[in-house]
Amino acid sequence: MLKKLIYLFILLCNVLLFGKSADPEVRQLFQKANYDLVLRPDKSAEVLDYLEKNFKLERDDREKLNDLRIKSLFYQNKLPEALKLVSAEDNGLPPGTVVLKRSILRYLNINDDSATGNYNNNSEVRFSDKVVKLLQQFNSDPSKINPQQLLSVLEDSKSSNLVTAREDLLDLADVIAGQEPDVKYEFFMRAISDLYRNDVQFRVVYAKYLINIGKVAEAEKIIVQLPSDDLDRTTNLALRLDYYDLLVKFYAFTKQIQYKEIIKQRETLTKTLNLTRDTAKNKWFNIVEDRFRNDEESLIKSRKSLLFSILGFGFLAIAVLVWRYFQINTQVKEYENFIAKINLLKEKKAPQPQVISEKTENLLLKKLEDFEKTEDYIRTDMSLQNLAKKLETNTKYLSETINTHKQKNFNAYINELRINYIVNKLKEKPVYRSYKIRYLAEESGFSTHSAFAAVFKSVTGMSPANYIQLLKEKEA
Repeated sequence: MLKKLIYLFILLCNVLLFGKSADPEVRQLFQKANYDLVLRPDKSAEVLDYLEKNFKLERDDREKLNDLRIKSLFYQNKLPEALKLVSAEDNGLPPGTVVLKRSILRYLNINDDSATGNYNNNSEVRFSDKVVKLLQQFNSDPSKINPQQLLSVLEDSKSSNLVTAREDLLDLADVIAGQEPDVKYEFFMRAISDLYRNDVQFRVVYAKYLINIGKVAEAEKIIVQLPSDDLDRTTNLALRLDYYDLLVKFYAFTKQIQYKEIIKQRETLTKTLNLTRDTAKNKWFNIVEDRFRNDEESLIKSRKSLLFSILGFGFLAIAVLVWRYFQINTQVKEYENFIAKINLLKEKKAPQPQVISEKTENLLLKKLEDFEKTEDYIRTDMSLQNLAKKLETNTKYLSETINTHKQKNFNAYINELRINYIVNKLKEKPVYRSYKIRYLAEESGFSTHSAFAAVFKSVTGMSPANYIQLLKEKEA
């Protein structure tokens, strides 16, 4: 009956783990490896070697094989080899392997400070976090443990991957079994033992707990059903140590003669495990140190590459700027030469100015003075042609006279007369200060208020609005 139950349990685990393998032979070999894993991890390793050498495995199968190999090495106490397989950064490991890695490091009493943020949405990692937190509470202050917390773990375990959660739940059960006798944990230990009823290590731990709380008869029923010969020969050294611990407790309580012999066997095995554990710790610290060194070298290398890239781009940018400078400088010189040639041609073609007689010039100046006394300059149709006609002269004489004696061209001359006109209005008639700029522009003969404002500022040095404000402040 027991063998049938074991077979059913192994079959269920294999359906969960290996149901996706397409090849029936591959699936069967995975089942064989998983069946032998706890009691005969060395045999399991042989099956895994055969699988790896003779079959092309899909990604999921490779992950399963890797997890089984890590567990096989872990159970055989080949800790350095197991650590090598879990030494990759957590971001590169499947969630199940991350949980297994944390279990191995916990066994070595190494604080696993690796981040699991990338696995926040993974149920396996979340359940592991919950169990690990409870383990830490047991180690720090067991009195603060609320049975409701254990009940919550049991509820979550019903929907969890029991294969992945095995090491965490086994550690939790083992910690409870080693606590001061307390029957309040019995419901949890019984339930966990039922969940893993075909896992011999859970039955061993449960029997230890029963002896601890004084239920030796119940523990004895479990002990007599254990495969003692297999447990004495198992290459799963942690399981064998748990078995020897159980026998020591049982023989001590029942005062059997095998007590001393089992103690010797346990001490010998403990020394072996502790020696391997110390070696594995050194191995892990070397792995971490090498990883940090490689990360540092990689960082330095990337920074050097970045620096050289920046310098390269900098030199290239400088070269481009220098080239562009000389290119623009050449273009400017070419443009200046072109303008010089144009000006030279203009000078050659420009007509010689007409010579105005002194009498004609004086007469024309007198007419301009008379014109300035009128307000004809504010007419919007005032132009060089119209003014020349009004003064009975030609545009060339008029333009030359204005340029020579007024030191400005015709437009500047007229615009200045207009600005002076409106300035006098603003000074003499305060009502003008309340007019809009557009009205002042029209009043003084400008076609647009923007042109008026620009000329006004060029003549007076300030905008019309500022000038009006200044006048108001002076009279205030």
